[in-house]
Amino acid sequence: MKNADFSADINVWLEFSLYDLKSAQWQFKGEIYTSSCYASQQSAEKALKALVLACEKIIPKIHSLDRLISLLKKSGIKTESIEDFARELDKYYITTRYPGQYGGPEGMYDKKDAEMALVAAKAILEFVEKQLEKKGIKLKTELYP
Repeated sequence: MKNADFSADINVWLEFSLYDLKSAQWQFKGEIYTSSCYASQQSAEKALKALVLACEKIIPKIHSLDRLISLLKKSGIKTESIEDFARELDKYYITTRYPGQYGGPEGMYDKKDAEMALVAAKAILEFVEKQLEKKGIKLKTELYP
């Protein structure tokens, strides 16, 4: 039985990931740090979901990067190099989007947090790109033009 070709869908997930990364960068430049952290998390989440799809897995309706990494590990992908980045970004999903005990929206996270979030998102995107290349999946767009 031949493996399914999800390359078009994988590329769409990556295009959305890149869009979120661009958004995070613009928000950073505009000193909208909390939103930049959120967009960085979203960029990494969509990139990891592209890789989950490349492993011929159904993309789960979850937002935890740690849980997505668990799925990738089950597919035999070594994720140690991005696990700290994923943990860093995971803390931004809920706190940046919903009111609660954390305060916000702005002032919750600062420039240093947003810088780290951007570094983490880029590292995860680079990791995903390398993993897709190993799988022979040609990217429709360059991740870093």
